[in-house]
This record gives sequence, structure tokens and C-alpha cells, in this order.
Amino acid sequence: MNYWLLAILVVVCYFLGNINFGRIISRAKHVDLTKKGSGNLGATNMYRNLGAKLGYLTLLLDALKGIIAALVGYFVFGGADGIYPDALIGLYSCGLAAVVGHIFPVIYKFKGGKGISTTLGVFLVAEPLVMLITFIFCFILVWFVKYVSLASLILVTVGVVVQNLTLPEPNLVITLLTFAIFALTWFAHRKNIERLIVGKENETNIKAKIRRDQKKLEKLENRQEIIEAKIEIKNEIKQEKLEQKTEKKEQKAILKKAKKRYKNGKKSVKNSEKVLKKREKYNKKYQKKEYKARPSKVKGKSRKKVKHNK
Repeated sequence: MNYWLLAILVVVCYFLGNINFGRIISRAKHVDLTKKGSGNLGATNMYRNLGAKLGYLTLLLDALKGIIAALVGYFVFGGADGIYPDALIGLYSCGLAAVVGHIFPVIYKFKGGKGISTTLGVFLVAEPLVMLITFIFCFILVWFVKYVSLASLILVTVGVVVQNLTLPEPNLVITLLTFAIFALTWFAHRKNIERLIVGKENETNIKAKIRRDQKKLEKLENRQEIIEAKIEIKNEIKQEKLEQKTEKKEQKAILKKAKKRYKNGKKSVKNSEKVLKKREKYNKKYQKKEYKARPSKVKGKSRKKVKHNK
């Protein structure tokens, strides 16, 4: 077994474990998870404060860290075709490093989660069927008992015990590595264990959470419907206003045209009246001139006739 290569992989997996998805997701939602609920940056606190979807997403991503670390250690040192127990030692060494990195991340001043999700990922690679059955059992336990910490400790304990019982040959290194994972996760849950003993442990009521989420969804749907109805009403009012404006504009345009026609009619009437008046004046003047001219002609004729008679 190449111990230098193992040491390098352990360091890499430790820094992989430093990636805290709970912190990343909560910051993306503009929430400081360290000041909410238990203050833990794990999946359970995410579930309680930011909803089931983000809680399950955090669980999946943290478990993925353990899966990647365990797979790297397992396949680099031979995998199923390798020499026993090198592959399992690689698996649990890298897995343990990821768990330590999750619980004590140097990036975040050694303040991380409690390592259950990452441990679940490690044991899923080592014992997939056993871990799946145990996970389902623990989920049912949480559904009825409402203590996530109790289910988490049972999950880790079952993984460690089953792994050591199913080894082809007893191996001290594998036993120590699995026990280290067991001890770390239990140490991270020391406050939870105290609260469990006292009977003051925080409960996680999945049924109530589902109901709350459903109510929230219903409220959101109702709000969306109300918002959509308001938007429709606003659009209708806007359309009515626009129609009224267009009607008013059309009416104004019609009135303007009518006024122009009326003014033009008035002007034409005035002009025609002026023309008529001028004509009347001209006719009167012409008639007067004719009237004055006629007698003079008659007088002239009469004078001529008088002279002729003499």
C-alpha cells in the first residue's frame, strides 16, 4: 500500500469535507443559519428553518461528499479486485477525512456540521443495501419519535457494527477507522445526547412540517391567484381608460371639425351678406343715376320740339 498517496488523498478529502453546502445554500437565501434554530449548519437545521426541499438538498449534497471521498479511496487502492484490506482502508481513510473536514473545517474556523450526512455517504459505498434499509428505518423512527439526533446516532452505530461484523477477516486498522467515525459523530452530538437524557431535545415533526408546507403552498397559490386577478383588473381598467381617452380624442376631433365648419359657415354667410349689401348699394346707386339721367333727356327733347314749333 502506497502510504504517501494515501496521505495526499486524505488531505484532499479533508478539504472536500470543508465544503459546507448548508452555509452556501443559506447564504444564497440571505439567511444566517448559525443564528437560527440550533445554529447547526446541517440538513436538520436547514429542514426546520428553510423548508423540506432545501433540507433534503443539503442532506444529498453532504452525503455526496462522503460518497466521492469513499469511492476515490476505494478505487485508487484496487477496488473489488484489490488486495484485502487495502481498498477498505483507502475507503474509510478518505471517508474519515471527509467527515473530519465537515465537522472541523479549517476554512470556517473549525465550525461545521455534525457529519451524519457525510458519514451516510461513506457507509453507502461500503454497505449500500444495509445503509438503505437502516436509512428507511431511521426515517420511520423520526416520523413517529420526532428525534433526528437519535435516528442519526442509530444510523452511524449500525453502519460501524455491521461493517466490522461482515469483514472477511478481522482488521485492526478498519476497526479503528470505523470507530473513529463513530466517536466523532457521537462527540458532535454530545449536546443532543444530554438533551435526550433530560427530555429537552428539539423535535422534528415531519407530519406537521408537511402540513405547514402544504398550507404555505396553498397560501402562495392563493396569493398568486389574487395577484393575477389584480393584474387582470388593472389591465382592464387601463384598457377602459385608453378606450375612454381615444373616444374623448375622437369626440374632440369631431367637435373641432364641427367648430371649423361652423366658423367657415359663419364667414361664408358674412361674406355673402357683405356681397349682397354691396350689390344692393351698387344697385341703389345705379338706379339713382338712371333716374337722374332720364329727365334730362326728356327736357332736351321737349326743348328741341319747342324750338321747332316756333
